[in-house]
Amino acid sequence: MKIAPMDCSYITLFIYIYFICFLAWEVHGDCQILQYMVEQSNGIFTYRDASGSIQLQRLETVPSGVTLLVYCSPSVFKETVCQDNGQFSVPLPMRCLSPMQPVTKHIRDGDCAGNLYAVGYTIDGKDLELYRTCFDCGQGRLVYSQSDVYYKTFFPKRPFVEFVADEMFSPQEAAAYMKSNIYFAFKCIYGDDQSYLQNANYLVINRGHMVASADFLFTDQMGSTFRYLNVVPQFKSINDGNWEKIERWVRSQIPKSSYFRVKSGGIGILTLPDTRGFLQSAFLAGSKIPGSRVDLQSGTGCHRQWAVRIPHLQ
Repeated sequence: MKIAPMDCSYITLFIYIYFICFLAWEVHGDCQILQYMVEQSNGIFTYRDASGSIQLQRLETVPSGVTLLVYCSPSVFKETVCQDNGQFSVPLPMRCLSPMQPVTKHIRDGDCAGNLYAVGYTIDGKDLELYRTCFDCGQGRLVYSQSDVYYKTFFPKRPFVEFVADEMFSPQEAAAYMKSNIYFAFKCIYGDDQSYLQNANYLVINRGHMVASADFLFTDQMGSTFRYLNVVPQFKSINDGNWEKIERWVRSQIPKSSYFRVKSGGIGILTLPDTRGFLQSAFLAGSKIPGSRVDLQSGTGCHRQWAVRIPHLQ
């Protein structure tokens, strides 16, 4: 039997369509966590890895077949599955009436000269660490903070949360960061005619995060950075200027398939000349909460490392 050329073209087209449909059936679509889903959710997003161990969800993309467990408390959670069609079985966002809060836990590490604390959650018997800080309780001084920073394409609106003292600061010491209290502390240290702060309402020094809230994806993770053990007194011009530029630059270098481990902290104690020309250490609360110069180091194991040092005053 002789097949006309037109018939061959129909057969070819049929085979082509069948092949495309077969691929579409076989390829599983990942699910994307979008910005509105993050901003309107307040639970703790987790999943179980291949070994069955629970892990914090840190990426926008959820592979097909993976179940997200959104915890409201250590024993109460909601779940949703990423389906083959790229949609969640239970749509996001997900909210909790009373979401659990991160806590600090004392841990050990030979690199820390002070007290080392991990900030995170304990779920299903496992500690889920968001970041860690090395803290000098005697001086109320952050030595360094360390966190893993992952790739992301959007930056959710950060939540409004109060700073947490974690019982390491008294209410009076926490209040040392107030503009008026900083002003009077500087007058006491550097003299009535000091020129660093113009008046009690002039914002010159603020609470500079070492682990930035923007380094995290979910609102609970962002809110966890608002703790006094994660900040240093930092001049606003640096905090909102070069320091923020470096944070943005580091985030722009993170590959989609990996993460950067970032450690940042202070170098020594900030000293400034008083009205007589003598150098004096900048403490905000008597002999506690010193200002410091800033150091940022980043790397992924032995693959990539750099260090940037930014003094408060240049």
